[in-house]
Parts: sequence; C-alpha cells; structure tokens
Amino acid sequence: MEKYRILVIEDDESHREGLMTLLEQYGFEVDGAENGQEGMARLDQRLYDLVLTDYKMQQLDGMDFLRRVNRDFPSLKVIMVTGFGSVEHAVEAMREGAVHYIQKPVKPQKLLSVIREILHLDEDEPEAEEKARQLEKYYHFHRLVGQSRAMQQVYRKIKEVAGTDIPVLVTGESGTGKEMVAQAIHALSPRKNGPFIPVNTGALPRELIASELFGHLKGSFTGAVSDKKGKFEEANKGTLFLDEIGTMSTEVQISLLRVLETSQIERLGSGRPLKVDVRVVAASNEKLEELIEQGRFREDLYYRLNVFHIELPPLRERKEDIPYLANYYREQFNLDLKRRVEGFSEDAMALLQSYPWPGNVRELRNVILRALLSAGHSTTIKRKHLPDLASRSGVAAMNVTFKTGTPLSEVEKTMIVQTIKAVKGNKLKAANILGISRRSLYNKLEEYQITDL
Repeated sequence: MEKYRILVIEDDESHREGLMTLLEQYGFEVDGAENGQEGMARLDQRLYDLVLTDYKMQQLDGMDFLRRVNRDFPSLKVIMVTGFGSVEHAVEAMREGAVHYIQKPVKPQKLLSVIREILHLDEDEPEAEEKARQLEKYYHFHRLVGQSRAMQQVYRKIKEVAGTDIPVLVTGESGTGKEMVAQAIHALSPRKNGPFIPVNTGALPRELIASELFGHLKGSFTGAVSDKKGKFEEANKGTLFLDEIGTMSTEVQISLLRVLETSQIERLGSGRPLKVDVRVVAASNEKLEELIEQGRFREDLYYRLNVFHIELPPLRERKEDIPYLANYYREQFNLDLKRRVEGFSEDAMALLQSYPWPGNVRELRNVILRALLSAGHSTTIKRKHLPDLASRSGVAAMNVTFKTGTPLSEVEKTMIVQTIKAVKGNKLKAANILGISRRSLYNKLEEYQITDL
C-alpha cells in the first residue's frame, strides 16, 4: 500500500520540523510549508491526502488558506491547528470546511488518533462493517476517487450545481464514470432522500425507450400485457439519470423535451398527463454538437439538457490518480474474493501509469481484477500479473496466457469462468465484480455455452 501524503503548514520552523518528524515516524510521507501561500504552491505541484495547517501565519493565514482549498481542492481534507483555548477559531475553521481541529500544544497520540480517524486507518471493525469501512478510505469526494487537478475541477462543479434543481449534462469518454458523477450530484442535493433512477438509453431497443421512460397502459402496443410505470414516475421527487442520451430517436427526444418544459408525462396509450417532480441528469460519450449538425439530435433539447455542463477527463489526462484507483479496486476485489493482495510492485505501477487507457476507469477496473486473479497467493501484484498494456498484443490473465490474435470473446469467456469459480458459483456476486448486471451475465453464459459452474 502506498504511503499517505501529508502537508504540514507552520511558520515556526521548529514546530514544523517537529510535526514532520513525528508524522514520518508514523509512516507517512510528509512535506512542509512555511505559510499558506507556500502551501498552495505545494498543492499545485503534487497530490496530498491531508493538510495540517496552523491558524496564525504571516503570509496567507490558516483561514484564508482553508477558503482557497475549499474553492480549488474541494476534496482535500484539512486539519486546523489553533492556539490553546481558541474555541471561536476552531468553530470558524469547521464552518469553513476543516474536517477537524487540534489545539496547541499538539499531543502526539491525540494527533495520530485524529489522523487515523480521518484517513480511516483503524481496521478493527466488526466484519459486517469492514468492507464499507475499508473502501471508504479511498473515496475523495462522495464515492469518487481521485485527487488530480482535473478531478478537483469536477468536484467544484458538482458542489456548485448539486444544491440547485437545474438539468445537468455530463460528457466524457466511455468508462470515465459519468454515472458516479450523477450519483454524487444526487447525494449532495435536496433530493438525496428520494430515488436515484439510472437508465442506459443506449442499451434499450429504440422502440421500447418511450415505454421505459414514460410507462404504458395495458394493450397500448403488442406485448403490453399490463400497465407499467415509467422511469419518470419511479424517479418522482428524486433524480433520473439518462445515459447515452444521443441514442434516442427523434420522437422520444420530442417527448422528453415536452416533459422538461411542462414537468408532465403521458403513459403510452393514456392521453392523460401526469405531473412529475424529477431532476434530470443526462450523459453522453458522443459529441452532441456533432449529432445536431448531422440532424440526429434536436438543438432545442440539447439546450434544455445542457443548462449546466460537466466534462469528465479521460484517465490518460489524470494519470496521477491511477495509484488511488488501482489500490481502490485492489481493495474492493480483495474483499469480494477474500484475497490478501497488499499492493503493487514499482514496475507494475509504472506500467499502469504509462498506459493510455482508451477504456478509461472501466478498463483499469477490469485489468486490476484480472491481475488480482492472476496473482494467486502472491501478496503483491507484479508486472507479470498484468496484461501487456504497452502493445495489447497478448494478455496474461487469471493464470492463463493468451496468444497474439486471441479473440476478445475468448478472453471475456475466461474472465467470466474464473470469476464465477473464485466466488464459488455465486452468480450475483460474480456479476457485481465483473461490473455487469445479473441478466447480462446469464446472457453471456448462454452465448458462450458455459455450463456446470
């Protein structure tokens, strides 16, 4: 496991050096800064998991520093160090976004206890809570992982728009995590106690999208054997996430536009409007502007959806986040598969960071799963456990070596078989690990004629 990085900001050199030495003895990687201004410069240069800052400093004091961090690095955790008895300063710091405060003189054991709590380093949890607790320490912003400048910009935009009720358009390449962004918007919104309903419109037959979104009455079309609520009704008082919005037919686009304008839907075959209270977050990995030029997407709907825009960066543009993501998935699969893989070798991590990741975070997730299965009883994922990411000419995965030119279907089939075996035949758990629905897993089993598992 990589060391946690802590930045100590303190204008008294002896105090700063003392804190740095103390934290280094506890196993942290520590940098120091003389004041808030120098601290901001440090944050521009590298990633940190935690900042410990003094309240009173000459150049950019602790409170001004905290406000800038809250603006520019909203996922970064900050502990404020205040003078003895300065309760009002501590209250002010917490109000401005500090996660904790420590009073001077700093007591080593108290400081360590606070840091361990914030970074979720205590692992003596009851087994039922262990998985959630273990994974929580990797989250930087509402189940999103990453500390890069590019992701900080995404976090700022999420915070800015979450409290409103306006439509949001999330764009980015396939596999960048658009649904996770939508979930974060929902979790931070006044609708957080309502339903979050995701719909992948690209995965639905075009003739059924209208029925899925708006519902239908029995007999409204062939196969409508009973009344059915649509996703808009299911999402009432909550958030509806529409993925791959560019795949909708023109007719459905017109209906969706009408819903956004009137907040009313009509079930197919009904003709009676129903009022709905739904916040829409849409996503696309296609450039909708190009679809508009091609006549495949309505310009008026685009402007209705694109009231607020969040662009997700591809993984190749935020490679500094790869160690965080890789270790997050390593831990997740450790818990799912009951393995004890503790980290990555240096050359394995270097390979992960050098690869361009055309499939983005989703591809990284699958690579870590294959590597962990391939690692067997090893406690470290090594370069030999990873696919040949440099050329993709061959894949070493799950104790099986595929020759150059092996069809992707054969690789996928082997992944499915090995994952199901690893979870002792639990199909639902295997589907969750593979990142697909249980229905999709059964379809794959049938397609590849996999039996007796």
